[in-house]
Amino acid sequence: MKCVQLMVIGGFLGAGKTTAMMQLAERIKAQDKTVGLITNDQTDFLVDTQYVKSQALDVAELTGSCFCCNYPGFAEKVGAMATKDFVLAEPVGSCTDLVATIMKPSKAGKAGDIAVLPLSVLVEPARLAQFMAKDTSVFSEGVYYIMAKQMEEADFIVLNKIDTLDDARKEVLLDFLKGNYPHGRVLEISATTGEGLKEWLSAVTGEEVQGASTRKIAVEYQTYGDAEAEMGWLNAQVTLHGGRAFDGNRLLQTLGQILKESVADHQGEIGHLKLFLEGDGDSAKLSCTSIQSMVNLDKALTEGISGGKLTINLRAAVDPEILRAETEAALGDIKGEFALDTGNYLVEAFRPGFPNPTYRL
Repeated sequence: MKCVQLMVIGGFLGAGKTTAMMQLAERIKAQDKTVGLITNDQTDFLVDTQYVKSQALDVAELTGSCFCCNYPGFAEKVGAMATKDFVLAEPVGSCTDLVATIMKPSKAGKAGDIAVLPLSVLVEPARLAQFMAKDTSVFSEGVYYIMAKQMEEADFIVLNKIDTLDDARKEVLLDFLKGNYPHGRVLEISATTGEGLKEWLSAVTGEEVQGASTRKIAVEYQTYGDAEAEMGWLNAQVTLHGGRAFDGNRLLQTLGQILKESVADHQGEIGHLKLFLEGDGDSAKLSCTSIQSMVNLDKALTEGISGGKLTINLRAAVDPEILRAETEAALGDIKGEFALDTGNYLVEAFRPGFPNPTYRL
């Protein structure tokens, strides 16, 4: 009987985990292997899950808590995919201590008879540069503490988005990672272009690394929990109805820009902003990973739509009630500009709770 291989892909908000996971899944499928994906968030209405489904990939989601704090729920999702060759799991971007709370319990059989592959942690170049500079005008030292612990415990530290870097800048970042985190093997990829993905998958599944993901690190949970609580978390969903067809791509770009500017107006920083619009049998996705970054249409609608369902995920260093108010104001602007009716508006805005893992082995 075959044993499913579990690959956990961590990394801070905006590192490109979902895109990388989807690209890996496509490469696994191209090898005539089966694969399932597990997404994770603190609450409902997750853009990642909807986006993965739109690409015809098999996906399950665990919402309401991180994998670490609801390990039985995580194990249940893994068990439901036990017939797959691979399961790729993406924890919440503000989580760390994954070796002690996910990898080692899984190796100990807490999720059934599975093979646990080494832990990969993705790193985003611009965020890494801010981390290296200790730029606390962007995020606090506590948030950088989470990033440091994510890299410290990784078996593979994967520098993503190398297509955005020149060779000199890339070497500076790679040298920093290799010099400061010697326990992790440093790789480079572009989840957008596919560069380095074959080598990453080959490295993670290689026989020589089967003993990885066992090195428990020291984590100061008060610092960790306080840092997570600095982030405002907002997920919202609303239905849109137009009297005539409207440009959904322009709607996402307009809304994304309004929300980005609202975070900047409150002297905050974006962890990630994701918008997903689904309607008339088509879908579009927009993302933004910093107030210094452009809003980027990752997937576009092929033509105008008459209506649809809009999902908003925003993580930012801003009070969640401010995020709620700014989101509602932005939707009002969009409603007027595009002559839309809206309905079934649902929103959750909060700060993450203190981490309380099921296991810490």
